[in-house]
Amino acid sequence: MESFKARVLALDCSPTGNGRTRRVLEAVLGEASEQGASCSLVTVSEDGVEEAKRAILAADTFVFGSPMWRASYAAPFKALLDVVPRGMWGEKEAPLTGRAVALVATGASLHHFLGLADMRNVLVDFFASHVVPPGLYVPTDGFGEDGVLTEPFLERARVQGRALVALSSAIDQAPALSGVAPQA
Repeated sequence: MESFKARVLALDCSPTGNGRTRRVLEAVLGEASEQGASCSLVTVSEDGVEEAKRAILAADTFVFGSPMWRASYAAPFKALLDVVPRGMWGEKEAPLTGRAVALVATGASLHHFLGLADMRNVLVDFFASHVVPPGLYVPTDGFGEDGVLTEPFLERARVQGRALVALSSAIDQAPALSGVAPQA
């Protein structure tokens, strides 16, 4: 039996891309790579929703990242999920269903951390994804003056990366976990 190697795709759903959200995604991917995963990153605002959708169809494990404004995720996250199939009503593919997902978000202050719950809810309830709890929210002061992720946020990103790969492996080994499906 061939050993499982997660194909992790990070999706930067920032409207501008290449900012703080990307740096957090890269930290999660760095640890996932250390765990043996094959990793890639797509910036939705640069690559487009359709290209991001194609990348999703080629992966089996995911990290979604979005900045938060007023405790809500950015529009590119919603636009992307609006085109991802769920295997319902004649759709042939359901790339997020029964798959491991991690979430990262950035924002000005800790006041917006509950926005992760809305991201989690749509992935769990609508797509039937398995989301690593509790997600990672990094406020502005989680970055140094040089823009680098600081402790304890860097360690939290590493934990998310390790947990994501472990969850993906567990799902691969358990047909009951990969066999979940959206209710409607």
